[in-house]
Amino acid sequence: MPLTQTQLADEVAQRAGTSRAEAKQVLTALEEVVLEQIAAAEKVKIGAVVQIEVRIRPATKERPGRNPATGEEIIISAKPASVTVKARPLAKAKAAAPSVEAAKRKLAA
Repeated sequence: MPLTQTQLADEVAQRAGTSRAEAKQVLTALEEVVLEQIAAAEKVKIGAVVQIEVRIRPATKERPGRNPATGEEIIISAKPASVTVKARPLAKAKAAAPSVEAAKRKLAA
């Protein structure tokens, strides 16, 4: 089961020795700062856990393709450039990840 905002606030409050309300305020402030930095196309590191950055996907040209179901040749339309947000796990997040077997058991349940 994913961690909800309230559960996260409770856990942060417990570990920091503060109230749930203060923890929620801190999480809201963190969210605001991260969104402002993303809007300014800046890279954001959240602790040593994750790095978030804005990327530009270049435009693609119209190109020939093939319908896999019928084999018919088709034209794949051009796509304009777009902006995406990429989150990359850092060393601590990668180290905290479970083994493949443990992840399979957890996700299968």
